[in-house]
Amino acid sequence: MTNTQATNTQAPKAQAKDNTSAENGSTAAPTRILLGVTLMALAMIVVPGMDGIAKYLSDSHSTSQIVWARYVFMTVLLLPFILFRYRREVLRPRSPAKQGLRGLLIIASNFLFFWSLAYMPIADALALLFVYPLAITIMSGLILKEKVGPRRYGAVVVGFLGVLLILRPEADSISIPALLAIAAGILHGAYIVLTRSLARQTPALVTLFYTGIVGAVVMSAVAPFYWSAPTVDSWFWMVILGLCSGLGHFLLTKACALAPASILAPLGYVEIISGTLIGYFIFGDFPDLLTWTGIIVICGSGLFIALREAQLKNRDH
Repeated sequence: MTNTQATNTQAPKAQAKDNTSAENGSTAAPTRILLGVTLMALAMIVVPGMDGIAKYLSDSHSTSQIVWARYVFMTVLLLPFILFRYRREVLRPRSPAKQGLRGLLIIASNFLFFWSLAYMPIADALALLFVYPLAITIMSGLILKEKVGPRRYGAVVVGFLGVLLILRPEADSISIPALLAIAAGILHGAYIVLTRSLARQTPALVTLFYTGIVGAVVMSAVAPFYWSAPTVDSWFWMVILGLCSGLGHFLLTKACALAPASILAPLGYVEIISGTLIGYFIFGDFPDLLTWTGIIVICGSGLFIALREAQLKNRDH
């Protein structure tokens, strides 16, 4: 489960100049853009791996325990790097209340998404999670009072039609796991909207670290009530889960510092392809034709929204 837009908004201040030039698309060196694209592609391979591990662990462990493992091991693995790179920012966070709220939003999103993965194919769950660009568009207009034109609202409607293709809302046919994945996408959208409101107050990896702290503390209070003793194999995959989480977001951070968001946006949907391959080769799941149609519609509407936002930002510059 990825966070491209949030990571791009929260890039370190030291990289702000590079990000601005990249957004303008005029001064970013081709080699930097190529490296950014490469890192983004790698992130879209690593992050679905985390989803696959979560689905595998769900056979023997509760969702609470899996989410706990993600945040605890991610935080432990990030700690040395964060302390070395961002000493003062770690010790003196800005807007701690908003940092905490944002952490709770993404934890809730992760919890619902991992819960849905226990009962449905990765590709289907990811496609429904990707309603978050649609949610962001609506929330940006209602909460942030950003100007959202009829084209982007039209894309929201089209994206919703894609959701209906996957859900196939007939009598008693909408599954609870599917609704969980959609709810995860809406919460993820709220998380990104809150991130936008904080602008560039805190470097992205420091924010990720605080999210890990909040997640580790909250889930450490919840997980013991749903705990099952992990085997050596489970401990191994829990550590890898945290590693994938930290590495995936690190790659996203670096990619967004090197290349324009308008170029990286299409690569975000590679996550669904990677997730589909993992689901097929490991779990034997593969979307049917109608589901693929819904996936394409959702991705197309989300991509239109991302490119339209980039176009408007370039026009403002």
